[in-house]
Amino acid sequence: MVKSCCAYECKEKFIKGGSVPFHRGVLTRWILGMIHLQNICFEIEKFCDVKLTSSEYVDTRPSRIARDNEDAAKLSEHNPFPKIDVIMSIDSGIVGGNEVNCHLSEEIGRDMISKMMGGKFDVKFKRKGKVVTLASINSSVKICNISIVVDPHILFHRLCVAKQSDDDLKAFFKFELSPFPILFTGERMRKGTKSSLYTSFSPITEDVKPEGSQYVVVEGGHLLHKIVWRQQATFGAIADRYVQYLNNKYGQDIAVIFDGFPDDDKKSTKNYERLRRAAHFSPDVIFHEGTVLQYTKEKLLANKCNKKRFYRTAQEGFAKS
Repeated sequence: MVKSCCAYECKEKFIKGGSVPFHRGVLTRWILGMIHLQNICFEIEKFCDVKLTSSEYVDTRPSRIARDNEDAAKLSEHNPFPKIDVIMSIDSGIVGGNEVNCHLSEEIGRDMISKMMGGKFDVKFKRKGKVVTLASINSSVKICNISIVVDPHILFHRLCVAKQSDDDLKAFFKFELSPFPILFTGERMRKGTKSSLYTSFSPITEDVKPEGSQYVVVEGGHLLHKIVWRQQATFGAIADRYVQYLNNKYGQDIAVIFDGFPDDDKKSTKNYERLRRAAHFSPDVIFHEGTVLQYTKEKLLANKCNKKRFYRTAQEGFAKS
C-alpha cells in the first residue's frame, strides 16, 4: 500500500513553476530511492504489526491461472490469424462480402480528406465513401435500395424518447417494424405440416422382421432434426453425436443421403421450400470441428453455404467412425 502511494505521489508531484520533469536523472534518483523505500515499508509494517509474507508470484495465483486458461481456450477456438482470403469476424465467424470495407477505413478517410483540400467549406460526402462494417451483415435494412445498419435497441429507445403522446406512437406503428413479412403476401405455396401427413397412414400393428441382410438408407434432412444442438458445443462434438445416434439406432450398415434433390429442379415442392428458407437471411459462417456453436440450428442451416459446410463436417465424422 505504501509503495503504490509513493509511486502515485511520484507521478503526480507538483512544485512551484510546474510538475516534476521526468528526465533521466529524475528517474534514476527515484529508482535508487526504492532501496530505502523498502526499509521504510518494513519499519511501518513492524510498527503497525501488519505483515504478510508470500512466496507466490501474483501471476501464479489460482484466479490468474484460471483466467489464463480461459484466454488460451478462447484463442484455440477463435484463431486470431486464420489463413483466409475473405473478411471474417474472429468471434462469430460471419463472413463479409465485397461491400464490407472497414479494413480500408484509413485509406478511405485519407482519400476523402484529399478531395476536400482546396474546395469550398460546404462539403458533401458521397455515399460510396461510407465505411461499411460487418454489422451490416446482420443488422441492416434496405430503404430505397440503400442498405442502412440499424440497431434495434437504439431504434426502440429513440422511439420512446421521440414519443410525446399516444397519437405519436400510433403514427410510428403505421410502419412495419417487425422483421417478419406481412401475412398472405407471398406468391408461393404455403408451408404444410409434415406431422399431419402421418395421420393418412395406417399404423403397423405387427412386428416387421426383415429377412437376410439389412441395409438402411437415412435421409439427411430427417437426421438433422433428430439431434438437439447444445449451446457452446463444438461442431466436432455435434457431428460425433450424430455418429453415435446412427450407430445406436441403425448399426453399421447404413447410408446417409444429404440433400438428394437437384439444384436446378424448379418444378417440385422442395424448390418452394428452398425459396422460403432463403427468405430468412443468415450470413455465411466459417467454422471447423473446433469452432464453438454461437447460433441456433435453424438460423445456421438457413444459409445454403453453411448447410453444405456442416454436411462436409458430418461426413468427415462418419468416415472416421
